[in-house]
Amino acid sequence: MSGIIANFAAMKRQVVVIAILLALCTTATAQEEPEEVEEQKPKTGWVFTPLPNLGYSTDTGVTLGVFSDFFYYGDGSSYPNFLHHVGFAGAYTTKGSWYFHAYGDSPTLIPGVRLNGTLTYRHAMVHNFYGFNGIASPYLPELDANVNSRTAWYTLQRRFFRATGTAMGNISGQLDWMGGLVARHVMMEDFSLERYNSGNSLLLTYRDIGLIRADEFKGGTSLEFKGGLVFDSRDVEASPGKGFFAELYLTANTDLSRWKYNYGQLVAHFRHYVTIFPGRWVFAYHLGLQHQLWGEIPYYALNEIANSFYPYEEMDGLGSRTTVRGIRNNRVAAAGYAWANIEFRVTPFKFNLFKQHFDLVLNPFMDVCGITRSYRLEEQKSLAIAYPDLPLYQDRKLPVMIAFGIGGKIQMNTNFVMSFDVGRGLDPQVGTWTVSTASTYLF
Repeated sequence: MSGIIANFAAMKRQVVVIAILLALCTTATAQEEPEEVEEQKPKTGWVFTPLPNLGYSTDTGVTLGVFSDFFYYGDGSSYPNFLHHVGFAGAYTTKGSWYFHAYGDSPTLIPGVRLNGTLTYRHAMVHNFYGFNGIASPYLPELDANVNSRTAWYTLQRRFFRATGTAMGNISGQLDWMGGLVARHVMMEDFSLERYNSGNSLLLTYRDIGLIRADEFKGGTSLEFKGGLVFDSRDVEASPGKGFFAELYLTANTDLSRWKYNYGQLVAHFRHYVTIFPGRWVFAYHLGLQHQLWGEIPYYALNEIANSFYPYEEMDGLGSRTTVRGIRNNRVAAAGYAWANIEFRVTPFKFNLFKQHFDLVLNPFMDVCGITRSYRLEEQKSLAIAYPDLPLYQDRKLPVMIAFGIGGKIQMNTNFVMSFDVGRGLDPQVGTWTVSTASTYLF
C-alpha cells in the first residue's frame, strides 16, 4: 500500500546509508588487516547511542523519530553481555501511525533474577485486516487501499496500549523459570479518511454479517498471565554465534471488559545458532508455535504474537517484519499457527572506527508459516454461501506459505544492531515484496 513518495524517500535513505557504510568499510579495511580488528576491546560503564529513528517498512511507510539504547557493562568483565539495558523510541510514520516504546532489561538488578519491562502506545490509522484463516479469505488487489478508486477494503484503524513485566530465574544450569504479566487495551474502528470510500470495508462487513461479534467490535482490555521454562546456552545474547534459546510457556488471558473472551495459549520458540566459520559465518534458525488451547479469542487479539520479551513497539501480525518476511502483515489471522525463519549470517567486513567496533553482516533467509488451528471457519463458509456477492471465502488450501529474501546488518559493539530486510512471498494471494528496517535481529 506504499505510495511513490514513501518508496522514493525510503530508497533514498537506504542508498545513502549503504553508501556511507561501504565507504567506511572500504576505508577501514584498507588501513587495517582483518586480523587486527577481530578482537573487540571490552566496554565499561554506560554506552549509549542516541540516534534519529529513520527507517522504512512496507506496512508503516517511512519512520521519522528518535531512539536511544543505553547499555551498562560495569567493569567490562561481562562484555559483550550487558548488566543493564534501557531503551526508548518514538516516531511518526508516513502511513499515519505514531508510537512510543520504552524498554528496560536487567539481569543483575536483583541477584539471581532477570527483570524485563516495557511500556508501549501506538496509534495506527492505517492497519491491515485481511480476514480470517489466511488464504481461505480471498485477497483482491483492486480492493486494497487506493486513492484513485477510493477503496480501502482491507484497512482499519487500531490504537493499542500495552504494559509488560517479566521475571526470570535459574532452576539448574542453563534452565530458567519465567513468569510475567501483560496488560493490554485495544481500540478498533473503521478506516475513515475522507479521500477513501468510508463505510465499505471488510471489517464492517464482518460485523454486519455477524462474523465479528458486536460486543468485540470496538476492542477491549485484557490481562495476561504467563509462565513456563526457558533454556539459554547462547554465547552472546544480541548476536549469537552458537547455542540454543528455547521457550515453552502457557498464557492465560482474562477479558477485563466483558469477562467473556477468556482464553489460553501454548507458546513455543526454539532458536538454534551454529558457527560454520568462527566470527564470519553463522547458520541460524527459529521455530515458533502459538496455539489456542481453551476459551475464545476475540478477533482483535488474533494477530498479537506472544513473547516473553517485547523488543519491538508492537509484536503484531503473522507476516512482515517481526515474523514472516515476504508475507503481508496480518495476512494470517487464526487461532493457532506455526512459523520458521532460516538464515545464514555472513560477516564480510569488520572494522574499528572512532574507538568503536563494527561488523557488516549479510543474511539471506527463507521464512515459512502455516495454520495449526482455524478461527470461526465454519461460520465463514456458511456466510459465504449466504452472501455470494461478498469476497468472504475461497476453497483453497495452502498448508505452507513460503518467502525468500536477504537482509543486511550493521553491528556496533555487538549489542547495537541496525537491520534491513527485503523479502518476497511465493504465492501472490498471501505474499508480496516487503521491506523493513529494525534495531535488532529478527531472532
